[in-house]
Amino acid sequence: MMNIIEVIAKRHSCRTYNGLRLDKATLVTLEDEIKGLPMLFDDVAVPDIRIVDNAEAGGKLGTYGFITGARQFFVMASGKDVAEQIQAGFMFEALILRATALGLSTCWLGGTFRRGPFREAFGNLGENQEISIVSPLGHPTPKRRFAERLMRRMVKSDHRKPFGELFEGVGEDSPLGRVLEAVRQAPSSSNSQPWSATVTSDPDKNGAVTVTFRSVSSGRFAPIDMGIAYCHFMLASQSENLRWRVEPARDSLGLVFHSL
Repeated sequence: MMNIIEVIAKRHSCRTYNGLRLDKATLVTLEDEIKGLPMLFDDVAVPDIRIVDNAEAGGKLGTYGFITGARQFFVMASGKDVAEQIQAGFMFEALILRATALGLSTCWLGGTFRRGPFREAFGNLGENQEISIVSPLGHPTPKRRFAERLMRRMVKSDHRKPFGELFEGVGEDSPLGRVLEAVRQAPSSSNSQPWSATVTSDPDKNGAVTVTFRSVSSGRFAPIDMGIAYCHFMLASQSENLRWRVEPARDSLGLVFHSL
């Protein structure tokens, strides 16, 4: 079984699927995973995530040609508050990683899907909720479409900013460095990686470490992107046996993590 850092390294966006419905056992496993997703905040509303079937929706779940052959989708409804959006990004990415661990392919979609049909297929929305994110779910075709290869080049899917451009005060080969490398690999809107972090230590507190995250974007998807980054940080920290106390930063999207 892969550890979470291996799962993070394996995850990539897939836009071309084989059109087959997932078997019942896999769907049951995924439904159970949805019920047990970790949260970032205990006092913030959680998103509603469901699995919808395109065939059962009459084939109306459109993505403007960005995705082909997907039979099932994860669909997330979340609140519009910033904290709720961060929580939503955190929990949806945790689900994406669990799907990856099961050998399934996915792709975050925030703007390139027809919200009306997805809203209809989803069913009743909670108060102040909207359909915020969807992801195709399934197995890829053996060969990527030319359009997918072109899209990956356009958004530089395989490119990530250098470690030193995103993080300061820590080496890449340390346990915390490995955790932040997992953050560096996190997906984000247009592959923008809109985060940075500074690591400091306090010699008066036995070298206690503080990691301060900041958002470098005020875009529409910045809160969700930050939630994705925090998901990678917290899950990879568990793999490296690092524990944190979390508090807000001055940056409205930022968080400060104090080592325990």
